[in-house]
This record gives sequence, C-alpha cells and structure tokens, in this order.
Amino acid sequence: MLDSALDVKALGPRPARRCGVVTTDAVTTRTTLLLVRYRFHLTLPSRTGERQVVAEDARLLAFEGMPSRARWLDDDAAAALLAARAVANTHEQSAHNAISRALDGLGDLAAHLTEYGTDLAAELDASHRRVRKANEEIVRGLKVVPQEPADVLGVYVYLPPVAPAASTVSGAEA
Repeated sequence: MLDSALDVKALGPRPARRCGVVTTDAVTTRTTLLLVRYRFHLTLPSRTGERQVVAEDARLLAFEGMPSRARWLDDDAAAALLAARAVANTHEQSAHNAISRALDGLGDLAAHLTEYGTDLAAELDASHRRVRKANEEIVRGLKVVPQEPADVLGVYVYLPPVAPAASTVSGAEA
C-alpha cells in the first residue's frame, strides 16, 4: 500500500495517498498529524420508540516523536500544522522511511485513539442530553457508543530541516 502511495506511475487506485512528508521549520522535532474519523452509534428514544442513527466526527490529532513514545499535542497545536510550509525538498528515501515508520507505528497509537473516541462519545452524549432536556424530550434510553477502531484517513509527517554541518577552518582565523 505504501509503495503505491509513493509511486506516481502506479496503475489503479492508490489507497494510502493521504500520506505525506513535509520538511518545515514549523516543527523542531519529528511531528505526525493524523486525520481520524470517529463513528458513533446513537440510540435516540422518542414517544414512538427508539431510532438508531450513526454520527461521524473527523479530528486532527498530532504527536511528537515516534508512535511508541508519542507526546500528544493539544487541538490548537495540531490544527496549526495545517499552515506549515515546506522549507526544503524532502529526499524520496527519507520520505519513504518516515511514512513507513508512521504507518508501522499506528498500532502503538490504538489505545490513545480509543480513549479519544470514548471522550468524544461522552461529549456527544452530554450534548444530546442537554438539548433533549431543554426541549422536554425523552432522555431515558439515550445511548452513544463509539464504533472501534477509529479510521485513520491521513498520516502526515513533519520533519524539521536538517541543520547544515558546521564547517571547520584550519589555521588562524582571518
């Protein structure tokens, strides 16, 4: 899948083409941005019975470092990455390696993605309860259940620019 995402000559669909690598001065350490879709099954009670619906929510989640030791950023920092601009071309092999590591490490992020989805489900539940109470609608039986696992729709790796090697001068300074 990764090979087809990076191969511009690949025939047919390129399922992982929502991957990217950017060399930017917007980060000081390797940072990964995920576009994640959450789905929720809602049971909505009414006077005539229950209605089942599905709700979706897409979120940007970002972390610094490797997936196995992810340091998660807040929502504002994740959104700010969308404005990051490339300051240099990223070598093809470096890009391939960065995306491979990110995709290989998605399993290490599963617990955090699940916890985030559970928190979103609780927020959605509370929101529905507030609105229903304000409208004097039935609340008993309201249920919000996250569908697991969350769908990672995009993986974008931001790399800091490589600092040029310090040049050494032999002899006296001019």
